Amino acid sequence: MNLNPMPVLVRLIRLVLKLLSVVFIGLMLLNCILYLRAEIYDFPPPKPFEGKSIYNPYEGMADTVYLRANFHAHSIAWAGLTNGHDTEKEIYEGYTGRGYDVACISNYHSVSEYHKNLTKYYIPVYEHGFNVLKSHCLALGADEVSFEDFPLFQSGSHQQSVIQSIRDNGALVCIAHPDFGGGRTFENMRQLTGYRFTEVLNHYRLSDEYWDEGLSAGRLSWILGNDDTHDMRDHFTFHRFTMIPGSCLNADHVLKRLSAGNHYAIRSHNGDPDIGFVSCTGKGEGTYRFTFSGPVDSILIVGQGGKTLRSFIGTSTAEYWFRPEDHYIRAVAVSANSILYLNPLLRCADSNDPFEGLPAAAENQLLTWISRLTILLFMALLAYMLKKTVWT
Repeated sequence: MNLNPMPVLVRLIRLVLKLLSVVFIGLMLLNCILYLRAEIYDFPPPKPFEGKSIYNPYEGMADTVYLRANFHAHSIAWAGLTNGHDTEKEIYEGYTGRGYDVACISNYHSVSEYHKNLTKYYIPVYEHGFNVLKSHCLALGADEVSFEDFPLFQSGSHQQSVIQSIRDNGALVCIAHPDFGGGRTFENMRQLTGYRFTEVLNHYRLSDEYWDEGLSAGRLSWILGNDDTHDMRDHFTFHRFTMIPGSCLNADHVLKRLSAGNHYAIRSHNGDPDIGFVSCTGKGEGTYRFTFSGPVDSILIVGQGGKTLRSFIGTSTAEYWFRPEDHYIRAVAVSANSILYLNPLLRCADSNDPFEGLPAAAENQLLTWISRLTILLFMALLAYMLKKTVWT
C-alpha cells in the first residue's frame, strides 16, 4: 500500500496554482474592460499665461465676512468597506458646530444627501477614484456619479478621460491631493486641462509645488483647502479650510464665487486662524496692493516656476508691480499660527473670464481606436490563456 503523501500534495499545489491563475487572468480581463473606455488625448504644449489684461480674482470685492468651507470629509459608506469612522450626522454637526457654513461629505463615488434640507449651502460632492496610486478628484456639484477609472496605472490620457467623464455629469473638477500616493506627476499637471481647482491644502500633503507646475504651464486652477478627514477624532480635523465671500445667498452662488476664484485657503495649526484676507486692489501702472488682517509675520509673492519674487517682513500690506516677464503672481501670508494662500493674478486675453481662450486637450480618435484594438487583442490572448488554464 502506497502511503507516500507527495502525489496528493503535488495535486493540491497544482490546484491552488490553477485557481490563482484563473483569478489573476480574470482580474486582468476585468481591468482590460475598464481600460477599453480610455480616450487618447493630444495635449497642448505648456504655455505661460499671456495677454494684455490682468485678471485679479479679488478686484472690487468688499466682503468683510467669509463663509468657512470644507469640501472633503468621509463618513461610513458602502457598508463600511471604505475608510470612514463617523456617521454623516456626526460629520455635518461636527463641522457646523465649529462654525463651518459649508460642510460637505465626500464619500467615494457616492453623493450624500444627508444635509440637503438642513442648509442653503448644500453642495453635492464626492471623491472620484479607486486606483491604487491615489490619482483622485473631487466632483463639486455633480448631477450624478461617474464610475470611470483605471485602477492599475494611469497615463495623462487616462487622467484626462476621468476629468472629462466627471465634467460630462455637470460637475466642477478638483485635482485631489496631487502630492499623495504617486498618482500625479509634475508632467501630469503640465498636461491636464478642464479641471477648475487644485486641492493644495490637505492633511496628507501640501501640494503647492504641483499647483505651481500647472500654473506655470498655463493650466489655470484655483486653490481649495480641505481636511480630507476620515475620522473626526484625528488631530488635524478643522485645520485646513476654504474661505468664500459671505455675500453668497445659496449653493449656486458659492459655486459661482469658487469658479471665479474669489476665495482663499488657510492652514491653521490650532484650527483658529489669526490672520485674514482684506483686499487685493490695483493701484494703477500694473501695481497691486495685498492687505491682510491680524499679526502677519511675512508676506511672500510667488510667481512663475513657484519662485518667490519678493518677501515682506512684519507688515500686513504688500505692493507688487506686475512686471512684463511675470505671467502670474500669488500671495502667501504667514503668521505664527496660520498660513493663508490667495489665488493667482494672471495675464489673460479677457479680464472678465480668465479661462476664455485657454488651450484644451483634444481627443486623438485614431490613437484612441488603435489603443482599443490593442486592448481587445490582449483580451483575446487572456481569454485563450483562461480557457487553457481551466481545461488542462
